[in-house]
Amino acid sequence: MKPTIIITLFAFLGCIKVFSQSTPEQVVAPIALPDTLGNYELGINTYFAFDRWMDQSGRSPLEVMLKRKIKANRMLRVRVYGNLYKSNKVEFNVKDMDRQAKYGLAIGHEWLKTIHRKWQWYYGLELEGSRDRRHILHERPRWNEAMDITYLEKTDNYHHMDRLALSPLSGIRFSISPRLLFSTEFRLVGSVGRQRITTEESTKMLDEGVMYQLQSTAGHTISENGIRFQPYTGIFLNYRF
Repeated sequence: MKPTIIITLFAFLGCIKVFSQSTPEQVVAPIALPDTLGNYELGINTYFAFDRWMDQSGRSPLEVMLKRKIKANRMLRVRVYGNLYKSNKVEFNVKDMDRQAKYGLAIGHEWLKTIHRKWQWYYGLELEGSRDRRHILHERPRWNEAMDITYLEKTDNYHHMDRLALSPLSGIRFSISPRLLFSTEFRLVGSVGRQRITTEESTKMLDEGVMYQLQSTAGHTISENGIRFQPYTGIFLNYRF
């Protein structure tokens, strides 16, 4: 009799436990959303526009940067910049001309760190190569007292600069929206470069159609190696796509 009562009691308690448990909730797996924003960022340095707006003779280069995300916190970057400048002033027989073409390419890698929901800072390394070509011309009338004649004298100065640099860098980013963001950075630039300076002196008579005759030429080469700190490199406006 006792065994029957004990078995019945355990069966009754088991039924109470079963019915007292709530129905288990169904777990729905989260839907994987596509990465609609993409892995690329295209930015332009706004310093170019501000410099030209404040000073019409400014020579800040137009600078564009493309970044590609390779991991959640790592990006590859390619930065290109260039500038063309020309001025020409003529007054009677006096002429001054200045032409310059500067361009460069930089390839780098950066690592991102989150500060806040909209703020990030980053650090990285960049390898940069650049070329600078400049031609300055001065043309003046001269008088030869011994021969009592007036002639034109022209001086051409050529500056050719080539530079290779390796730059550790660090910067900060702020997201205006999921697609738009601002960024700025500083760089510590270690560079090796060589500049070739050539000066040519030429003369000609004032007669129409007479060509200049080269009188002298001189040139020298300067090695420019060093480290310089760039605390401000402009503000980039970037678009993510």
